[in-house]
Amino acid sequence: MQGTVLLSEIHPLAWQNFNPVMQAQTWFGLLTPADMAKLEQQPTTFGDAIALIEQRSRDRGDKLILRDWNHLDYTGYPFISSPGYQPLLFMELEGHFDIIRLSIARDPVAQWLSLTQFLMTSNMLKQEPPDLDKFLLGYRKYAELCVETGFIRYEDFLRKPEETMRQSCDRLKIFFDPEFIDHWHEYKTITGDVIGTRGGNEIKPLPPPSVQPGLKEKFLANADYHRAIELLGYDPVC
Repeated sequence: MQGTVLLSEIHPLAWQNFNPVMQAQTWFGLLTPADMAKLEQQPTTFGDAIALIEQRSRDRGDKLILRDWNHLDYTGYPFISSPGYQPLLFMELEGHFDIIRLSIARDPVAQWLSLTQFLMTSNMLKQEPPDLDKFLLGYRKYAELCVETGFIRYEDFLRKPEETMRQSCDRLKIFFDPEFIDHWHEYKTITGDVIGTRGGNEIKPLPPPSVQPGLKEKFLANADYHRAIELLGYDPVC
């Protein structure tokens, strides 16, 4: 969207992995040579870095959007063994900024299958594989956060991208550009599974995930799963 600066997978515990300063400078040219020199010469806290980026965004007439890497807060594996089940990015910044929040949900079965496939293909599986019950505990707590902040569902975006994007922009109080539907695939300044999700230039629904009977039974036997899909409006796995 026009008039926005989107930083990707930002989190206080991982700002050296996905450095907001480098994204702001490399992707958007926001910081001046003097800004960069100052940041290099003295210790900078996470909050100070975000404050400088937000100020430079505002100076340019843009709004700063942080794509939260809350995988660390609600799933953790394989980076954190015991997530805190709290929105740490928001908690770190809420005393310094007026923050508008919007969460994005995805069907928990599809999300679990996507996670495990990514871990296998990226060779990130540890000796102890991710635990489904622990994943669903975090997912249920994240579903509660979604209700608190307001949310959109990934599947709704795939079915009705323009309508869902407009709703998101209205929520975030940013300009909605209807031409995004023709240009989204050109957008490069983002982290994550970018190549794997861009099989073409069309946004369209994904086929239902294939779920083995044994895995289906584990989902249906889990109370956190049922509570989460109730909160988010998903149907049980079938």
